[in-house]
Amino acid sequence: MSTDAAISALAQDAELRTWSLIVTIFGDLARAPGAEIPGPVLSAITGRIGVKPEAMRVALHRLRKDDWLTSRREGRVSHYLLTEAGRAESETATGRIYATRPATPERWHLLVAGPMDQAQRLEQDGALAARGYIAVAPGTWLGPGPAPAEVGAMLAFEGHPAAVPGWLRAELMPPALETAYARFADSLEAAIAALGAAAVSPLDRAVLRVLIVHGWRRLVLRHPDLPEAFFPESWTGPRTRRLVHGLLDRLGKPSVAEVSADLAEV
Repeated sequence: MSTDAAISALAQDAELRTWSLIVTIFGDLARAPGAEIPGPVLSAITGRIGVKPEAMRVALHRLRKDDWLTSRREGRVSHYLLTEAGRAESETATGRIYATRPATPERWHLLVAGPMDQAQRLEQDGALAARGYIAVAPGTWLGPGPAPAEVGAMLAFEGHPAAVPGWLRAELMPPALETAYARFADSLEAAIAALGAAAVSPLDRAVLRVLIVHGWRRLVLRHPDLPEAFFPESWTGPRTRRLVHGLLDRLGKPSVAEVSADLAEV
């Protein structure tokens, strides 16, 4: 049983863009207003995953420039925290990432547009996507709940889908994404087997949480939040979700102070 093996299992197939990984770290460990992560703690977490110091510096510079992070110095130590904009962005995704089950609206509605050119359709796609709609065919959008009172010149009707055709399931969950889900589920099972019942230090708990949340975030935010019936029967999403939340519950969430104390003992 090995924490190193668990970390390796989760990191080996992950696409770890450093700036995105740091966004995950703050979203999981320091999302509250005013919550900070000292530079040494941030370096310890990313270093344990294999991120080089130079990549870390470049990513931090980018995130400060993009108004995701800000920092302050206390002696020789920099302390990093989310900006208001960064925290707002993190909160937007939090519901999807940490939900233990997908959305399950009892009613749905469809909006169907009349004839329009490609530019008009793209504009309408963008406007409705911002309101949570899902384009299911050219000029046709699916939304949860009852139809809005004002739909302009569009046809609107509502109810419960009687059938979800294979072509729509495949469009909502492309083969490459379905494969990525299966591989991540396998990585989670390997990590669980590697950990066994062993005690895990606060630093390694933080590292494992970051890898789990990062891997899950990269999958769950790439498709609409729909009930399982909208996706292929072969999709491993439900199993993956159970593994994610089971392992997060097993690890618990260490505080930044606990991780700092863990580093001080090394």
